Amino acid sequence: MRGVIYHVRFRCADDYMARRLPYRPAHLRQLDTLRAERRVVAGGPEPDGAYANIFYRVVDRAELDQLLADNEFNRAGLFIGATPRAFTDFFEPLEVPPLDAGLQVSIAEGPVDDRARARTGLVELRASGRVAFGGLFDHDTGLAVVRLADVEEALRVLAGAGGWTAGRLIVRTWSQTL
Repeated sequence: MRGVIYHVRFRCADDYMARRLPYRPAHLRQLDTLRAERRVVAGGPEPDGAYANIFYRVVDRAELDQLLADNEFNRAGLFIGATPRAFTDFFEPLEVPPLDAGLQVSIAEGPVDDRARARTGLVELRASGRVAFGGLFDHDTGLAVVRLADVEEALRVLAGAGGWTAGRLIVRTWSQTL
């Protein structure tokens, strides 16, 4: 399936950590089904429970909106806000982790000052196994899932690839569930 890849960062309810467990099996089944249909690339929470990230592959924004409305955690009131952004360039994962993997990685994002160099750097980092996947958005910004839990090291890896505005990159830990 070809389509647009969206990164959606969900704001979680204040009681997300306390209430999520009864809904989690259905949520994981739902995401696993969507991944099998190639409509989800990856997903998982941020360790503090304040946010979660899901990367969707859809035909258009209307399909994304329907998937967000149908999301088990969204319907349960565990997600209280969503910020979707469409990638203009996306580099797919070369490996697909098992369901409920709990990979401790980092999400690095921010402005790029040389789009071509940032794109080349992402391709090289993905080929070397240091980046799982990532891409570029409109307005000269991008995001990469760096295969390091240490945010300082993840920042050094991405900034060292070139093309990114190193002083303005934001890096946070992420638990990649699928």
